[in-house]
Order: sequence, then structure tokens, then C-alpha cells
Amino acid sequence: MKQKLHKELQALLDFYSKQRQNPPEAYTYKAGVINKPTFFTIADLQRHLNNPLMQPEWLHIKRDGVRVELEKSCFYKTVQNRQLNFIDKDVINNEISQGAALVLEGLDLLDAGINNFVSRLDESLPCVLSNAEVFFSQQDNEAYEGHCDADDVLVIQLGGKKTWNLYTPQQRRYIGIQDLNEQQLGPVMQELTMRPGDALYLRAGVPHRCITSAPFSLHMSFDLVDNSPQIEEITRQASNQYGHACEPPYAPLGNVVERYVGILKSDQFQAALGEATRFKRAEIMKFRDMIGRTSIVKSLSKFS
Repeated sequence: MKQKLHKELQALLDFYSKQRQNPPEAYTYKAGVINKPTFFTIADLQRHLNNPLMQPEWLHIKRDGVRVELEKSCFYKTVQNRQLNFIDKDVINNEISQGAALVLEGLDLLDAGINNFVSRLDESLPCVLSNAEVFFSQQDNEAYEGHCDADDVLVIQLGGKKTWNLYTPQQRRYIGIQDLNEQQLGPVMQELTMRPGDALYLRAGVPHRCITSAPFSLHMSFDLVDNSPQIEEITRQASNQYGHACEPPYAPLGNVVERYVGILKSDQFQAALGEATRFKRAEIMKFRDMIGRTSIVKSLSKFS
């Protein structure tokens, strides 16, 4: 049985669930979904950053448009012939003190309560393994330039203020969605200023650019990453079937295409894809349960 959600996360889930019942074409914004968020604060972000086991893969830091390469600040201490790796946190301190923006990835791995919430997001869609990250930015510094996301995103503002410029929706795609210039972003559709407790549900393919005009901003983002069989897997399976039942040699190209398309449209092939999706979803649910155990060790409680 799943644990009960924090009441603030339950309010955010209710907002999200309502959007999924009748998904917007581009976005839905709602002020005050949570009244003065407390489930994750600057202090929580600092606590995670202070973890000596934190590695560069968890962090994205950018200042003045340049990404900070934390790998150069990694060291290790040898204990029992094993390397214990750590980051010189003075680098992070210096960058933040000079106005850097920071993204902490993998919050569902670090916080069992957030993982519990993210599991509800996963369950709401056919085959999704969501990501959770927190964004801290300061005035005139952003972690990312204008871009599109390939999947829907749920956002909750936790502290400070963040202005979102939303642009006219584009065709969802995986390529050419990062570091978009003004021409690539297209016409501005809406400007939103998010304050603590405000929520945003943003559909895939909607270009956006964020601006921190206040001293700082803290928001959490949930990427609803579609893990359904993608075109590579679909064509691989279809090509395998075509290899077992192909057109005669020297057949016209149109005949080859017709047979291949016939395989893709066949009830048998569609059923196989459905089964593959159900299997993958089940594996994701198992994996999500395992993630929930990464931050919980109870066996020492009886000694405390």
C-alpha cells in the first residue's frame, strides 16, 4: 500500500489529475495551488548539496551562460584500498555566491516522499518513468536557454519569483529543441510570473524561456518521460517480421513499402506492441518501488 502523500503534494496531484482529464493544447497555469510551500525549501536543497557523497552527475551549474565543469573539482581519499570520491564544495559555494544557477537532479532518488508523488504521476500515463529536479536561479542567470521539452512537464514554484515566456506550440520532436534563438522560439504566446505555490502544466513542444527578475527563484519540475516503445524498437520489430516474410526478389519498391506498412498495421503486430508496452510499464512500476527504497533504511531503528 502506498504511503499517504504530503498534503501539499496531494494538492499538486489534484491539479495535475484535473489537467489529465481534459489536457490543454499548450498549458494550464493556476495560482495558489499550494499555500506557502514547505515540503521542499532552500534548506532542503542546501542539505542535499552538503551530502559528501554528492557527485557531478547530480548537478548542473551555470553562470554567465557557461556551464561549470564540476568534474575538475572531484577528488578521492583511499580507504581500505578503495577510492571514496567527493567534490570540493568550495567551488559550488563560489559559483552560487557569484550568481550562478543550479539544477539538482534525481530528487525522487533522494526523497522518499517525492518519489511517492512521482509514482502517482507514472501511474497516470500508459508507460512513463518521470524525472524530478529542483531549479535554483538568481537574477540574470538561468540554468537553461530557451528550449522545448519532448515530454509534458509539471512545475511548482517553491520560493522567489520566476517569469516564464511561453511561445506558440510546435511539433513535438526530439532533435533541435535546446538553446533556441528568438526566431526558433517563434511568436510569444503568454508571459507568466510564478510565485510560491503556483503550478504550471506545460505540454510537450511548447517553447519557453525562463527569466529570474527577482533576487532568486526556486521551483521543482517533473518531467513525464514517455517510455512507450519508440520508433527504433518499432522498426526493429517490423524489420524482423519483414525478414521472415519479405517480397519476392526484384519486387517494385512500392510493393516492399506496402508489405512493410501492412506489417505495421496488422492486428498481430499492434497486439505485440501493446504487450511490450504493458510489460515495460510493469517493469517501470517495479523500478519505481526500488527507487523508493534508496533513501530508507529502518533496520537500525531498534538500536536508537
